Amino acid sequence: MTRKGEADVRLLGRMANLAISCLTGEEVVAVAARFLPQLFPGESGALFLRPAAGKEYEPAASWGEERAWRPFSGADCWSLRRRRLHSVRQGKDQPLCPHADHDPERWISLCIPMTAREDVLGVFHVLIPVEESSTDAGEGPGDRLLQGGSPIPAAGSETGEAGELGGSDTYLGEGADERRLAALTADILTMIFVNLRLRRQIDDLAVRDALTGCFNRRYLEDSLARELKVVQRTGRPLAVVLMDIDHFGRFTDAFGHGSSSLVLRELGEFLRNNVRDVDLSCRYGADEFALLFPDTDPPGARRRAEHLQAMLRDLSRHGGGSHLRRITLSMGVAAYPDQGETWGDLMEAVKAALKRAKQTGRDRVCGGE
Repeated sequence: MTRKGEADVRLLGRMANLAISCLTGEEVVAVAARFLPQLFPGESGALFLRPAAGKEYEPAASWGEERAWRPFSGADCWSLRRRRLHSVRQGKDQPLCPHADHDPERWISLCIPMTAREDVLGVFHVLIPVEESSTDAGEGPGDRLLQGGSPIPAAGSETGEAGELGGSDTYLGEGADERRLAALTADILTMIFVNLRLRRQIDDLAVRDALTGCFNRRYLEDSLARELKVVQRTGRPLAVVLMDIDHFGRFTDAFGHGSSSLVLRELGEFLRNNVRDVDLSCRYGADEFALLFPDTDPPGARRRAEHLQAMLRDLSRHGGGSHLRRITLSMGVAAYPDQGETWGDLMEAVKAALKRAKQTGRDRVCGGE
């Protein structure tokens, strides 16, 4: 391995060591943006990622020649269609990706899908100037990573067999070394994003209720204690809503545990979809849920609780196949500092408000007057 090849390996190692310690995808992208211009000097490219709820691949980081990198759909990239590295170079008959806006007479285009089993995390796109690309896999820049043109199975590789890099038609010839380096870089970035996703899933298991997707009771109590410290300094309001499914025991006896589980799951989704990003929705007990509303005074919290009840009643009339049409909720409201200044006092007040809602007929909100 030449000195240049050793330098590339060291750079990749430094990037991986930093990125593997990142806590968010944004941090990983920032690390990649720092190292990609060093790994691919004189070349251009972009890292495209697909948001969790998105359909398009969006540019997250880019380097090299200034150009307008645009979002694109999976159908606009041949590497995503083929699930393998797609290379377009001068004089070859490979089709140019619709999203790739460049002149194949000037650039060799490499698109590498970043895949993890059936999931596609993104696309690594590199443009190599034709006049700077290597022509022999074992000499000069062509020895950047390996001697003798040894293959490296890459992101999107279908077989990983010798003689095939990431599923490209050939890994030798023009731009071979850059393809090896690009493929290995895409593999490392894919591994880092997969690792980050797994860590998030593990963290979620500790703080989320598996059935409903809401945060669990422990997370609510920790969050409430933390938020109380903030509002005690700032004087801003903080409200808690505690709710209970009316006669849920009777519902379970009548329709079975399968239906009751579906109700809990749908209620969790209903609450998560109808609160602000700054709010917390939590499963507090078997059939109890709690909401934490920062910057919300008692009347405001009561109005929001009543609005949720109105939405639920509307489901009972027009809910179609929703299991929530069969239930009603009793709710209690309490807020800092009116009903309590400590975690214990606030929870005692909201439980008392919920009890009043049940004792006075259920399917109503008490507290927050």
